[in-house]
Amino acid sequence: MSSIELTTSDLKSLEAAGEAALNAALSRLSPAERDAYWASVRRCYNAPYNDAPRKARAAFAAAGGPELHAG
Repeated sequence: MSSIELTTSDLKSLEAAGEAALNAALSRLSPAERDAYWASVRRCYNAPYNDAPRKARAAFAAAGGPELHAG
């Protein structure tokens, strides 16, 4: 296994390139879509690593929503 040594300058360059690539990818989205994207990122990073408890789907179906079946 080899290791790669990076200088502070290398890290800052990689950080700037990554941020530029992310901003370019998000630039095609509307402000509301970008907000939704970042909200989902925050939600993922704040979520615990174990599976979330299952939510009851019967209430959704009873309210007129489509029935969902685990597949």
